[in-house]
Amino acid sequence: MGKSSDAFINMREKEYTVNTTFKVLGGELHDIEEALRREVSVIDFKIITDTNDLYQKDEHFRKLIKIEKNARVAKEKYINDKN
Repeated sequence: MGKSSDAFINMREKEYTVNTTFKVLGGELHDIEEALRREVSVIDFKIITDTNDLYQKDEHFRKLIKIEKNARVAKEKYINDKN
């Protein structure tokens, strides 16, 4: 096996923390949560409030979102630079 094969094997054995956001109908929510909990170690599971209307109508909220995004990008860059 080559070097890349060994790296792939090592990657498959390493545990990763994954964060994903997706939309689901309310009637399917319980089944999806249960399936996730059966298959993986769920750290956090929460329903995200729909803020589309607030974003469209509230300039202060849009500024907060921009601040949050810039802070997240800076944090991720810092983490990646240190790892």
